[in-house]
Amino acid sequence: MSHKNQNLICVDRWSNPETKAIYASQWCDQPELRVQHENGDQCGGCSFFAAFNADWGLCCHAESRHHLETVFEHFTCKDYVRECWGPHSFTKDTGFHCRCGGEPSEYWDKTISIIRQCETPRPETDENDRQT
Repeated sequence: MSHKNQNLICVDRWSNPETKAIYASQWCDQPELRVQHENGDQCGGCSFFAAFNADWGLCCHAESRHHLETVFEHFTCKDYVRECWGPHSFTKDTGFHCRCGGEPSEYWDKTISIIRQCETPRPETDENDRQT
């Protein structure tokens, strides 16, 4: 496959017509990638996807044949690195991956608040209160 990327930082379409054709064919020559796509392992959840907007982003994975192409968030490739559909760390090292699961900070602030409330020691109860 020749590399015909024409990326002048396209933010609303494919930058490589060959990659667009792969997506349109639903990976007809690569059934394992079709399954990967169907399982939700898509660019939007890849550690190396830099989103431009809700649909399009830049592939930043130097080992991917789609490196520096604008790709659709629902595309996928063999070099996909699962992280989440939230912030991305741009690394294969899972120790640096975001653990938010794509949830916004407000969700985690509330979760932490609930956990802290549960960890707060309860006041001692009187012996009479414990009897049933």
